[in-house]
Amino acid sequence: MQAIILAGGFGTRLQAVVKDVPKSLADISGRPFLAYLLQNLRNHGVKKVVISVGYLQEKIIGYFGDSYLGMEVVYAREDKPLGTGGAIVNSLKFIDQNKPVLVLNGDSFLKVDYSKLFSRCGNLVMVLRKMDDCSRYGRVIFDENSLIKNFEEKSSEKNPGFINAGIYLLNPKIFQKFSLQEQFSFESDFLAKHLLEVEPQAFIADGYFIDIGVPEDYTKAKKELPSLTKNKALFLDRDGVININHGHVFEKEKFHFVDGIFDFCKRAQELGYLLIVVTNQAGIAKGFYTEEQFLELTKWMENEFQKHGIKITKTFYCPYHIEAKIKKYRQDSFDRKPNPGMLLKAIAEFNIDPKKSLIIGDKESDMQAAKSAGIASKIMVDSLSVKNLNFEK
Repeated sequence: MQAIILAGGFGTRLQAVVKDVPKSLADISGRPFLAYLLQNLRNHGVKKVVISVGYLQEKIIGYFGDSYLGMEVVYAREDKPLGTGGAIVNSLKFIDQNKPVLVLNGDSFLKVDYSKLFSRCGNLVMVLRKMDDCSRYGRVIFDENSLIKNFEEKSSEKNPGFINAGIYLLNPKIFQKFSLQEQFSFESDFLAKHLLEVEPQAFIADGYFIDIGVPEDYTKAKKELPSLTKNKALFLDRDGVININHGHVFEKEKFHFVDGIFDFCKRAQELGYLLIVVTNQAGIAKGFYTEEQFLELTKWMENEFQKHGIKITKTFYCPYHIEAKIKKYRQDSFDRKPNPGMLLKAIAEFNIDPKKSLIIGDKESDMQAAKSAGIASKIMVDSLSVKNLNFEK
């Protein structure tokens, strides 16, 4: 599946509380709002995302790069404001024209069953959300066959109804027969004017919805969103799981990947798991190699995974040991397994649900750390048995 996220707006109403970043990078419990949208898409099988960027675009590009949570990320730059319609057209250049594409507003979140949405046919399917008060959004009117018939303007009256939730499934060729300006509104200049020709279909979603366009709802999102969008993770010990444990490995010439590790991790990524390495590195404390040498090797290791299309979300490591030769590393660290410190840090940083997560280790200390962190599934292996693991949902 492929998706477009519209994230080029100025966010004028939110600038009193969100400064120096675009609205889609507004902080929600340590992560930008856009990260929650991308996480949700990844969890539903989206492989490629085009982000339409304008205002402060370099900050968005700098944060997410060309890959995020295993998804390919491409940027459609707006050198001048194009409106929502112009931004969609500009973004369509980067996607497969023969497959439907999801289009989402970058400042709202709605829990949607995307598998059901993708089963719908037609040039355009619009996701609607029932609201008790539609005054801020306007109402969408549709018939018994789910054909959208009219758009009612915003009103001061607080009437119930269905609103446009800012999510569309569309045929990329939908604009071809229309003569449109470079800058236009998808909603008012295209949908409203060409309603009879486009024949958009309504898709009703009743999941959690939040639009951070105003300060009060941004405050609400900061309280509610993190608990509703938990990640699941595959935690990996390093020596003995990722690479053959020759003892204090710190040179890439002696770093031999375990047979089957790339296939196993690729399958985990396809199933929506974050891939996180948690490794004790007492060799640093004991002076066998430096922290800088470890970090250099880690960067090389992560690049090797990247060559296989696998994204290591982060490598957590503990350089401490109670019997360290080097004084600054001499401590009984809560991060050192069997203590759960590294796992708990990862769970907090990446909003992970430990009950839906898994750890692969080769020592009892890995299992003890996982138990203390509340990780539900634990598998102990040796370097010869990784290739026999069968990753199922």
